[in-house]
Amino acid sequence: MLTRKTTAVAFIAILITAWLMLFFTQVEAQTLDQQKEALIGEWTGRSEGYMRASATLIIHEIDTARSKARCTYASAIWGEKKYPVLADFTPGANPKLDFKLEMGDYQFVLKNNQLQGSFKGISDGIYVNSTITMEKYSKK
Repeated sequence: MLTRKTTAVAFIAILITAWLMLFFTQVEAQTLDQQKEALIGEWTGRSEGYMRASATLIIHEIDTARSKARCTYASAIWGEKKYPVLADFTPGANPKLDFKLEMGDYQFVLKNNQLQGSFKGISDGIYVNSTITMEKYSKK
């Protein structure tokens, strides 16, 4: 049996849910350009663990409609070779880039103005699970 109190509580719950949905979709729409601006550029860092090599990730452009990012990846482990990649882009509070190269899988997450990366794959015949923290290179 529905009472007046139950109806009022249900109505308020629906209003709160609708407001939260509107708020979060607006936040996403407003910050997508900011996320792109924060990510695009040259990032450099040194991997941790077994490999301990310097690496560079250049993010050239991000196509939010297709959820793709055009990038170039280079690591000192593989010499001066640069790998052009089309990474999967996932927007959000901590936007992500995922891509695969012949050596393994890479994932980068933007947290606190740093690009936190992880690598899982084969290097010199050994399975490697490594991390890297990258800073954005600013031309001064």
